[in-house]
Amino acid sequence: MEIKKLSTTIDGLNLYLNKVVMDERGVYCDMAPGGTDSPLFKDGIKHIHGSIATKKLVPRGGHYHYRLRENFYTLSGTALWYFYDFREDSPTYQKSYAVILGFEKPKENFRFPSYTIEEGSMAQIFIPPKVYHIFWPLSDGQVVVAGTGSLDYDPSDYARPAIEEVPGAKEIFEEVKEVFKISSLRTAETSEAISIKEKMRANNGVAASLAEFTSHIDTGFASRGDIPKMKAIITAGRNAQLRPMTYTINKHLIPLGNKPMIFYAIEHLVSTGFKEIGIVISPEDKELPKVVGDGTRWDIKIKYISQKGGTLGLGHVIKVARDYLGDEPFILYLGDNIIRGDLKLFISRFFQEELNCLLGLAKIKNPHRFGVPVFKNKKIIKIEERPMEPKSQYAVCGLYLYDKNVHKIIEGLRLSSRGQYEISDVHSRLIEKGFNVGWQPVDAWWKDRGKPEDILEGNRFVLEEITPSIKGIVEENVEIRGKVVLGEGSKILGHSLICGPALIGKGCTIKDSYIGSFTSIGDRVEIYNSEIDSSLVMEGVHIFTPSRLTASLIGKNSSIVSSKNSRPSGCKIIVGENSSISL
Repeated sequence: MEIKKLSTTIDGLNLYLNKVVMDERGVYCDMAPGGTDSPLFKDGIKHIHGSIATKKLVPRGGHYHYRLRENFYTLSGTALWYFYDFREDSPTYQKSYAVILGFEKPKENFRFPSYTIEEGSMAQIFIPPKVYHIFWPLSDGQVVVAGTGSLDYDPSDYARPAIEEVPGAKEIFEEVKEVFKISSLRTAETSEAISIKEKMRANNGVAASLAEFTSHIDTGFASRGDIPKMKAIITAGRNAQLRPMTYTINKHLIPLGNKPMIFYAIEHLVSTGFKEIGIVISPEDKELPKVVGDGTRWDIKIKYISQKGGTLGLGHVIKVARDYLGDEPFILYLGDNIIRGDLKLFISRFFQEELNCLLGLAKIKNPHRFGVPVFKNKKIIKIEERPMEPKSQYAVCGLYLYDKNVHKIIEGLRLSSRGQYEISDVHSRLIEKGFNVGWQPVDAWWKDRGKPEDILEGNRFVLEEITPSIKGIVEENVEIRGKVVLGEGSKILGHSLICGPALIGKGCTIKDSYIGSFTSIGDRVEIYNSEIDSSLVMEGVHIFTPSRLTASLIGKNSSIVSSKNSRPSGCKIIVGENSSISL
């Protein structure tokens, strides 16, 4: 079974979305894939317990443990869960998180994220020690919750603070009651409106009845379940990185897993609910709009914003997009990044905590190549751009949320020594002027830094997530190992070996060849009697060579053939500027 990890606002409190199998009989889901070999159950399973809540809005739980680690599953009905971090040594000490889990999505409009079985994912939530947890049943019927524990039952392992002693818990409860109150009122109003409408039909729709009917329509109510109104912009300006390849192609169009790099940012925003996206491009770029289009393929609108004056940094991106953004809050998403994480969580926290800026952070080994946050009491007090000695292990990744106050900062920004309007300067100035700047960790992150090895790493990053699919022809003597995607019209012939994860596009022919792990091959590629691994091969390439190709980046319509059948023998190379060759 597939399982997807989602981080929350509390360190170590993680959601895992187990894939469900549904048919007319019901639902099946493996609740413990991997059993005790799974990291989720590394401390073992000492007991399994169930809780059946029968009273709507009457809370269950309301405690935390000193040593016990638990996994919970809401199997039937729906519940609102609330968590609070009491760990003084935690990077998220005193942070909270709320989420709706269960079988069906509630009909009431809540502002919290929800993960429900009827939507295709059964969520389990892993709760570390000293993280307070409580849930309120939202369903009229029973709410069934199952759980596993790493220790046997021990009454001394419990701490049961009163709900008034847990910051935010009572407020959440009052908010839940208010939502149900509004929902009940609207239900009553709808019933009354229907009754009035029936009277109108009986009275042939007289004007007095029409006025009575329309007076009951509430046009001002905004659904709390919707994403708050905000805009989104993606960066896609051309630059000199990755030459010679980017002489002929915008790097944001370089295919990772056979899909243009920028598509990942677009699809992340679309999956979150955005219906319109602005893309900031260089004035002379005609190719990217042609490839990306007007958004029709995603059922959204795309507007292109010209970055006049050149690529002068991310601060400049916000500046040129000012007219498009207006005074609305917005997301800035870097088009050469791939970010894994629930954007709804970012957006919910941004509005919930009334932040002026929210930064996505990734914990990495070598953050000195990026903007690095400096912390004091777990709050960001400064952002240092590419420091020689980073003061934390976090890097600011390519995801930023702002309100209109950022425009005031941009107006007073000056060019840095690099000739850029540095985004790190923007963040530091927001902090200096007392604006509320928060941060949220991402699940995983890849960023292009302008080197071929970065592109290959991005390709690897994407291929790790592929789902096996064979739509082409595979001859009898071919061996396929691991996760492999083979496109329509492609043929794997002879004594070939394909080791996944690997992705082969449409209309390809591969014969008597070896395709190694973490290799993506574009459409209409021909490979004969060759070996290639850990590489990215674009469309229309022809390969026929006894030399093994590894960690290679091969542009479209290229040809790599053996020199043995030509005279004079030797390596024949056509090399452009900024190329790299190993012989």
